[in-house]
Amino acid sequence: MDKATILSDAVRYVKEQQEKLKELEDRNVRSANSVVLVKRPCIATKPYGATTTGSSLPEIEARISESTVMLKIHCEDGKGVLVKLLAEVEGLHLSITHTNVIPFPSCTVNITIMAKVDEGFDIVPEDIVGKLGAALH
Repeated sequence: MDKATILSDAVRYVKEQQEKLKELEDRNVRSANSVVLVKRPCIATKPYGATTTGSSLPEIEARISESTVMLKIHCEDGKGVLVKLLAEVEGLHLSITHTNVIPFPSCTVNITIMAKVDEGFDIVPEDIVGKLGAALH
């Protein structure tokens, strides 16, 4: 093999790798879509300068990556909260694959739900957050 052939093959290989990289980056940009709903705490002033923060809950985050949906919910703990959320998620044509629930002493709970997209799923993260927020109120 001469030097020209080796260089030609190397240039062709580098171009192929650049095309593959561009395709993967394009796919990654299209597949990563997320939205977060956070209510900012309101601060109320008490007499004598004491302050208290109002409830900023629920905090809901939804991320969609290809056929997987990740939901993070931080909300007030109450009877049936998890059941309501799981029923709402299944009603959105999502198959729940993993759920993690962490209760906090301050009567709040942190819930993470992983789900796979079922056939008929056609919803954006903003709609998921809205429906879960409505289910919690």
